[in-house]
Amino acid sequence: MVYEQENIGKFKFRRVFTENVDSEELVWHRDREDRKVFVESSNGWMLQMDEELPQVLQEGQSYIIPKLTYHRVIKGTGDLKIVIDEGFNKIKVPKAVQNEVKKGLFYMKKRTSHPLLETYVTLKDVEDLKKYFHTNKTKVLKEEHKGKPHNDPDYIDWLLHGGNKGEEWILKITK
Repeated sequence: MVYEQENIGKFKFRRVFTENVDSEELVWHRDREDRKVFVESSNGWMLQMDEELPQVLQEGQSYIIPKLTYHRVIKGTGDLKIVIDEGFNKIKVPKAVQNEVKKGLFYMKKRTSHPLLETYVTLKDVEDLKKYFHTNKTKVLKEEHKGKPHNDPDYIDWLLHGGNKGEEWILKITK
């Protein structure tokens, strides 16, 4: 085993790479999530990102590893102890916002996935929603589409961005 792992939270875990690990096991790889790595202890261990020179992992420092970025750890002496946080850029989506999105998908007659139907979204998703609400004013169902909301594309688009609940939520968390 390359490392020992202990879960310490919903998106957090501690890893220990022992000094006995074979350097050949520390291979280039990519992670599926953005990660913030906090170094608890290191003695000459290094992090190398794709197309960059290795950098010494400093105790007490945090490093961001974007998802799907090739990287590797280079062995030092002693053990490397790190805490990995995959939730540092995730924000929980309120149920009321998810319900608005579900309504929009229903009106579109689509059964598909949608970022706001996930329990958490990234900070980039929040920034995109903030831009949307900044340039789009509150949409209500047009009178001519009463009883047939699936025929009002502007209203459906509004719902797919979380509707009024989404706008309230985004304004609240981006103050």
